[in-house]
Amino acid sequence: MTEREEKQLEKICEKMEFMKSKQKEILSREKKRIKKERVRHLIKCGELAEKYFDLNDINPVEFEKILQALFDVPDSREYIERIKRSL
Repeated sequence: MTEREEKQLEKICEKMEFMKSKQKEILSREKKRIKKERVRHLIKCGELAEKYFDLNDINPVEFEKILQALFDVPDSREYIERIKRSL
């Protein structure tokens, strides 16, 4: 291999490393964005649950028991699905 070819190969390898680094950076940013979106969504849903269930003096374990009781009601899941589809 000539010196010129070696330099070209070296440049190509450097570019590949740079591109791999950029790819990791972009994927990392995308993961962070998705995570932030999910956290915002959870916070909004939690705020709504707190508002409508008056959760000021209820801890998460108690709230989970309330939700379990609500979903034990026959056809409650189907009813919620129908509401979601109609939105």
